[in-house]
Amino acid sequence: IENVINRARLLRSGFTDVLTGWHNRRYLSVRLKEELARARRDGSTLVCLMLDIDHFKRVNDTWGHAAGDAVLRELTQRIEAQVRASDVAARYGGEEFVVLLPGTDVSAGSRLAERIRTEVSASPIALPCGESVTITASIGIAEVSPAPGDKDLKTLGDSLIARADVALYAAKSAGRDRIMVEAA
Repeated sequence: IENVINRARLLRSGFTDVLTGWHNRRYLSVRLKEELARARRDGSTLVCLMLDIDHFKRVNDTWGHAAGDAVLRELTQRIEAQVRASDVAARYGGEEFVVLLPGTDVSAGSRLAERIRTEVSASPIALPCGESVTITASIGIAEVSPAPGDKDLKTLGDSLIARADVALYAAKSAGRDRIMVEAA
């Protein structure tokens, strides 16, 4: 029994970001294929939100990495308070995060993204040094409706992430602290 428990802990740790407690990119890639398969089977859509903290480097440069870590932990809590239990949230890398919204269209995804964006900047985040900082986030949104004949779910998933990333960079280029939906 102890070996089974240790194996389960090891598997979970391989899919978990140590800092935030969220799932990591490895977990995201596995779940993305599963959610695409479900959307294909159900004839539904899957929306991807890609979120990035605006000017995050300033936090680390001004207050140090402990402050940056505090911001990342608080950000994940604020996002988590807005998403459904059935949504898939993961730290993509650095200060980028992805939220997959199964069975959601781009309109509902945009409303959720706006709630997240508003919540992220709603109140200052307390830093370990005793100061606080208010952050903003930019969010890119992409949607996919897998066709019954779509067999290569990895490529489809990579494309969905890439399109959400392009929309994220459009939001950054347009002035940050906003959401952008991929140009169809």
